[in-house]
Amino acid sequence: MSEKQKYLKAIYNLTSSGEETTTTKQVSENLGVSGASASEAVQKLEDDKLVCRVPYKGFTLSPPGKKLGEELEQKNQKLETMFRKAEVENPEAEAQKVETHISIEAVEKILDKLD
Repeated sequence: MSEKQKYLKAIYNLTSSGEETTTTKQVSENLGVSGASASEAVQKLEDDKLVCRVPYKGFTLSPPGKKLGEELEQKNQKLETMFRKAEVENPEAEAQKVETHISIEAVEKILDKLD
C-alpha cells in the first residue's frame, strides 16, 4: 500500500466511525508514526484536494477523498473475506500485503469462484 493510500484509509476509518473530523495526532497514533510524518502526509493529501481543513476541528476527507477511502476499505474487506474463505492464516495481514497489487475486479472474480 502506498503512503498516500495508507493515510487516506486511516483518515477514512477515523472519520467514518462517528466523528466527521480527525486530527493529525489521531492519525499519527492510529498509524504509529510521528506527528511530523502525519502532518506532512495530510498536507500532501490536502494539496491533492483529498482532505479539507475544518477550522478549530482538524480536517476531514473531501468528497473525492471519501470516495477513494471507501473504495480502499471495501477492497481490503473483500480481500480479507477471500483469504478467510481460502483458509489462509492471518487474512488481515495477507490482505494488506496484496491490496495495492490487485484490482477490485480481480478480487471480486476470485470471490465468485470461491463461493
